[in-house]
Amino acid sequence: MREPVRIKLIANGSHPCERWIGRWGLSFVIDEEILFDAFGDAWALMGNLNRFKVDIDKIRQVAISHEHWDHVEGLCSFLERRPHLKVYFPQHSDKNIKDKISVWGGDVVEVKGPVKLKDGVYLSGEIATRYADKAMFEQALVLETEKGLVIVAGCAHPGIMKIVNRVKKDFLKPVYGVIGGFHLKGYTMEDIALKAARLKAAGINMVVPLHCTGAKAKKVFQQVFGSGCLVLREGQEIKL
Repeated sequence: MREPVRIKLIANGSHPCERWIGRWGLSFVIDEEILFDAFGDAWALMGNLNRFKVDIDKIRQVAISHEHWDHVEGLCSFLERRPHLKVYFPQHSDKNIKDKISVWGGDVVEVKGPVKLKDGVYLSGEIATRYADKAMFEQALVLETEKGLVIVAGCAHPGIMKIVNRVKKDFLKPVYGVIGGFHLKGYTMEDIALKAARLKAAGINMVVPLHCTGAKAKKVFQQVFGSGCLVLREGQEIKL
């Protein structure tokens, strides 16, 4: 029997006032040994790692979903404590960001296709999209659980449904749940409802909306998924 995967939410900035003060972004620790995304506020990230009793010395690898500041900037302080860790980053992302991570002390590993981080934990590989009129690339975590695959997304700029479809195609297994930022702020209720319905029709049974999903979208997901829409707060952990 497979050991459950442990997903701890370390930092989550989702309210407009949090964005205004720079306390914005997302960060998780998986199985006490993988840091996925590093939030936008290094002080908040390091403070929460300490507050939630995460043993930083146990973290062996870092994966960053995409190049935006609110998922990267916390690395500057984290890598001071844990230099020379591998930092998995989408291959075609901004070279300047990758260079900055190297200066901070990380060993950047460029990711193009799916990558195994450890038994049951993978990266999707980079998925192309456009943001602010330019190309960008994002990757997600893919977790093997007893119930099926679970995707952990940083922002889902390519669209959470596109990410689900890519993971299904590449991993040849059903996707049970999605966790993270779904980038639905600013969408109409009708558009959000359509996207939620498509996820439900695709066999998604669990959603955990965070970060850039938006308050309106969270309400829609609660209506569509009922008890399958979970609330996760900083410091809390899900075992799957």
